Amino acid sequence: MKKVLLGLTVAAVMSLGATEIGENMKNMRDGLIQIQDGFLYNQKSNILAGITKVEETNKKLHNKKFIASFLPEAKKGFLNIALISSKSLSSNLAEMREYVNHDQFTEASS
Repeated sequence: MKKVLLGLTVAAVMSLGATEIGENMKNMRDGLIQIQDGFLYNQKSNILAGITKVEETNKKLHNKKFIASFLPEAKKGFLNIALISSKSLSSNLAEMREYVNHDQFTEASS
């Protein structure tokens, strides 16, 4: 869970001021809340739905041109950091999904 939060934080910081990316960050936040609620209430389906929601939005951040379209000129140097963070988040979400699918909730939440 900490890895997901870190990834979302980096992505959110990188996206300040962009309307479209603001909506994407809201979707990621909503997915994260759904994941947290799933863990809190022991609802596997909520966890998986939240993971899917975050994954769908995060896929957009795998494209350098998309990231470059909303980064201010002064922050263009952060393009690779945003791309690496996005791919790392995808990897962490896939790992979390595997743990949840195998009912290993303690491992999934760490």
